[in-house]
Amino acid sequence: MVILPLVTALTLPTSMASENDPTEISPLACPEVNTYTTSYKSKTTSKKTEFTHISSNNSNSTDSVTRSVQISHSATVNVGGEVSFKVLQNGAKINANVGYGYNSSKTLSTTWSVPKGTWKLTAGSSWVKATGTRYRTVPPCNIADSKTVTANYTYATWSDKVKQ
Repeated sequence: MVILPLVTALTLPTSMASENDPTEISPLACPEVNTYTTSYKSKTTSKKTEFTHISSNNSNSTDSVTRSVQISHSATVNVGGEVSFKVLQNGAKINANVGYGYNSSKTLSTTWSVPKGTWKLTAGSSWVKATGTRYRTVPPCNIADSKTVTANYTYATWSDKVKQ
């Protein structure tokens, strides 16, 4: 009977960075000492209503209503800058519809088809809140200065109508 040492099976690679995404690091890897690393944890999505209008059509033919609508667009992170933002965005698997650092409104022209009746017309933005942890690696391979990091960003605009 041959007994192999167990230590050989536990050797960790020096780098577990993904070939496609250099900002993604496996939890088994030890990043370079005295560098900061962000790891993705979870996401939530939500919708923000930014325009509401009640439209009435007494005719039997469908009407068309077009409005210029101010819609929020944003891509920000509370700690760590663009690298942390990209790690959280990649973890959430939903791309922002604007570049990192953008935080303003855009005017969009939106058209609704309004059949006979009274309708509530709405429009707005869809948001992601992605959270994770940002930490610093200290010798020999320990975690220090751990902080929660949050990215908030828009990924789509939307419009809807509901019969009243």
